[in-house]
Amino acid sequence: MKRNRLGVVQGLACGLVSMGVLQAVGDGYRNPPPTAEGIGKSGVNSAFVDDASAISYNPANLAFQTNASFVASLTFARTENSYSPPAPLSFESDAEWVVLPNIYYAQPLGGSGMSLGLGITTPHGQGLSWKSSEFLALVGAEPVPYEATLALIDIGPTFAAKVSDSFAIGAGLDLYVSQLNLKALVPTGGPVLDSEGEGYGVGLGGNLSATWIPAEGHRAVVTYKSQFSVDYEGDFELGGVSAGDFETTLEFPNIIGLGYGVQLNDKIQVEVLVEWLQWSVNDSQTLTAGALGDLVIENNWDDTVTFGIGGSWQVNDSIVARAGYAYLPTPIPDETITPLLPDADRHAISFGLGYTTGSHSVDLAYTVSIYDDRSAPLTGAGPGTYEIDSNLIGLTYSLSF
Repeated sequence: MKRNRLGVVQGLACGLVSMGVLQAVGDGYRNPPPTAEGIGKSGVNSAFVDDASAISYNPANLAFQTNASFVASLTFARTENSYSPPAPLSFESDAEWVVLPNIYYAQPLGGSGMSLGLGITTPHGQGLSWKSSEFLALVGAEPVPYEATLALIDIGPTFAAKVSDSFAIGAGLDLYVSQLNLKALVPTGGPVLDSEGEGYGVGLGGNLSATWIPAEGHRAVVTYKSQFSVDYEGDFELGGVSAGDFETTLEFPNIIGLGYGVQLNDKIQVEVLVEWLQWSVNDSQTLTAGALGDLVIENNWDDTVTFGIGGSWQVNDSIVARAGYAYLPTPIPDETITPLLPDADRHAISFGLGYTTGSHSVDLAYTVSIYDDRSAPLTGAGPGTYEIDSNLIGLTYSLSF
């Protein structure tokens, strides 16, 4: 029964992961904002989001929308990582552009003040690869990881309703389908062997949100995204030969957001967003790696609080300009950082443009992130210093009808 269930999950995950879902920037496992509108405002997009992508930012806003809408978005991300153990060693990760797709549909239910929506999104993930031949120099008594891929899809049916003309609520389910792949170099007392573990799993969570209009031109927002876990099951190979089962569990955080937006005049909107992420759920992790047995990984991640401010300027009837800033602290302490997740505190600075003609809109945005360097005294592959540089581009098409 376990293998039959695994086969179904594996088939579904493979089909969804073929969309090219990988992560290329930090903030724990969390991916960048899912649309160009959000990217252009550094993720600060919960108060005034007015299309189907509210499913990701603030589902309650669907209740204020009078038209059906469809949104399709692509995020292009590229990150360069360097890792410098004691001289003369120095490494650079593969730095390829990756694509994160997100699609949404929302439909008001007549004039009832209620709406239904569906989002298929990529809220979490991670992808990083180092050259295994170079990492041989780091192999001692413990396995040395050199590649990781975490791909995760959220299938999210959503409901929103007006409680009054000035207050709305939203709620949704989140079905997560995920694939995890890990590669490491393993010392055997003789030759160092390449190993690979690949697993598939599903998780279930939910979300709640509320929007309050205390005065004309003002909006206050509360959002909640629930904690969830994914149990991965699959196969482990050592030296290219099957060596048993691969199993582990990843924990994802509760996320609570508080936002406030102000319509300064008929052209300018400004909003702020503060989010608390309970990354401390990722405390420790047991990884079953076939012939290697159970490996206990101490993560000891910290809870984080992020802050951002974003705004838009309606240049004319067709063109809108956007800008934003966000501070995103890393949840990973120095003592547990590894080359597979070289996260660091970062400052995201964003710009965007949108063009609307009739019922069609196209948005383009760019984010540059300034990362703090990390000097980690202890890591899974020895002491080292990490440097990160990333670029993020968002492209979104929206249709209102």
